[in-house]
Amino acid sequence: MTNLTLLVALMLSMPQVKCGKDSVGSLVRDQLFNESVRLDRAADTAWTGCATPAALKARQAEVRAKTVAALGGFPERTPLNAQVMGRVVRDGYAIEKVIFESRPKCYVTAHLFLPTDPKYRAPFPGVVSPCGHSLAGKNAPWYQRVGVTGAKMGVATLVYDPVEQGERHQLRDGRTSWSTTAEHNRIGYRAALLGWNTAQFRIWDGMRACDYLTSRAEVDAKRLGVTGLSGGGTLSSYLNALDDRYVAGAPAGFLSTVRDVFDNCGPQDAEQVIFGQLKYGFNHLGIVSLRAPSAVMLVTSHADFFPYMGSLDTFENARKIFGMLGCPERVELMETAGPHHWYESTRHAAFHWIRRWTLDDTAAWPQDRAALRRQDLAFAGYSKENAGVAFEEPEARNVTKTGFVLDVPGARSVYEVMQDELARLDAGRGAPTPAAIRAVAGVRPVAELGVTPVANQEEAAADGKVVRVLLSRDDDLVPVPLVAFLPTVQKGTPALLVTDGTRKSLEGDVRRLVAEGRAVAVAEMRGFGETAKGGSKAFYGAKRPDEEMAMLSFAIGENLVARRAEDVAIAARHFAALLGGKARVALEAHGAAAIPAAHAFALERELFASFASVKPPASWRQVLADPQIPYAFADVVHGALKIYDWVELAACK
Repeated sequence: MTNLTLLVALMLSMPQVKCGKDSVGSLVRDQLFNESVRLDRAADTAWTGCATPAALKARQAEVRAKTVAALGGFPERTPLNAQVMGRVVRDGYAIEKVIFESRPKCYVTAHLFLPTDPKYRAPFPGVVSPCGHSLAGKNAPWYQRVGVTGAKMGVATLVYDPVEQGERHQLRDGRTSWSTTAEHNRIGYRAALLGWNTAQFRIWDGMRACDYLTSRAEVDAKRLGVTGLSGGGTLSSYLNALDDRYVAGAPAGFLSTVRDVFDNCGPQDAEQVIFGQLKYGFNHLGIVSLRAPSAVMLVTSHADFFPYMGSLDTFENARKIFGMLGCPERVELMETAGPHHWYESTRHAAFHWIRRWTLDDTAAWPQDRAALRRQDLAFAGYSKENAGVAFEEPEARNVTKTGFVLDVPGARSVYEVMQDELARLDAGRGAPTPAAIRAVAGVRPVAELGVTPVANQEEAAADGKVVRVLLSRDDDLVPVPLVAFLPTVQKGTPALLVTDGTRKSLEGDVRRLVAEGRAVAVAEMRGFGETAKGGSKAFYGAKRPDEEMAMLSFAIGENLVARRAEDVAIAARHFAALLGGKARVALEAHGAAAIPAAHAFALERELFASFASVKPPASWRQVLADPQIPYAFADVVHGALKIYDWVELAACK
């Protein structure tokens, strides 16, 4: 009869997670996606279910407060210390190159486009326009075109660089080539640990941009609008929802439904997924409705990867809400043909819409939609000759001397802002308690988790047996696969091994421990091993398949780390039962599995004799200290660094 050590390779490589004959590796992603759909639809129902203006106002206040809290709140307003670094005159408009501080020494670069055609007289309506995901930021032709279009229509338009775009790269080296989405996530991992979000920085920059715009004598502070495309569509949506100064908004290339976006291209970069947003109602309909009856135009295109059908769904639901308020004309949908882009038709429609409400100009909207769309066919391209763009020479369009704000003496990055926040938290930090860790991470006690062992299989060996089992959770579709090697004569402390790879990768460790006579079990957490397969969509550039799962978890108000920690505790409890029910096991975690395993060890100490990690990720505090350390949302607990670092959990009592 074969001995245990010879069975290791076979038993670790045989799949367990099946439905009939088919593997179901996308279980984790599918379950999280389906829950996000349920919550998104429930949020729509809650918004459209507001039957009176008073009910809507109460919901707006509640959702707004929870959104701001999930973002991490906003800092105090400090002096802008704004400077105009240059002025360029063009035909019918002038551009001022502006720099201001959204926080002390955190510089924002912008172009202010001012009308000079004598048919328009100051004070003008004002528009804030954050840029979408372009490395060039405000210098990209399609974002210059926003300012040109606005100024030529009599609207003072401030086009600014969001963080990690244009002149606002936040790393002090390697700054000439980067991905905006990847850098937003680099900030996002760290911000989440503080209970913040990349969107907090981006929204605050936009609010301070509005502060600057309203400080200008040429601008009427009571006639303000906001518009932007793509990532700028996200930001203009957020700004319109959260800043009461805007009379009208026209977000482009963003508003759809969360469920349609997740289904089409998965979660986006960090600022587009806010922790718990679907639970408390900050979905796309909520964003449109949060300041109703303030006017909103949803701007989209038929082949956008933010799906048009979702835009139509949100628009129709918004019409019900605005209709209940007696002003259905204050919400509008403008669409054109083509993929994700700023088109002449949609850009002009946005400014017509803003003029309609900021100037009470009933001639500005509605417009002839067919005539607007014909502009898309006639527009020849971006050049100064056809007034498409304001600048073509890179040196002319930059605000700072070098094209990077961190070269300004004394400049501070968002990473330094977060490091300051961590230092503030550390100054008042006490020893973390299991109850506090549970509350932040959302890990439930293993005693409360109903589990049924299924697919039990035993394989006899000359010196023991192998048990293969799926631990099926009563409240969860995702089982925990477990393989246990049980020598007839057991020596030493039984060991439970987990890894961020496949079970097969632990073959050498298992052989060694079994050869020593130790009982060994290998368990897989959700999103690792067999359930890491299939269905992965990670538009924002994530390298690990569990990143989509982590972002879906954030959207519904959960941490993937917490569910994984529960998986480890369930496996340890069942392993102990196989050993007679009294054994405490040595827990060994490899790679990123160390973070959830450490949570299980700290919170279910009666199950474990010891904890060890092999090649673990950096501590969360190290990640905050060094922006260059790569990390993942799947390894983060939202708000954890308010009370603990994961490396402290091994000593938690």
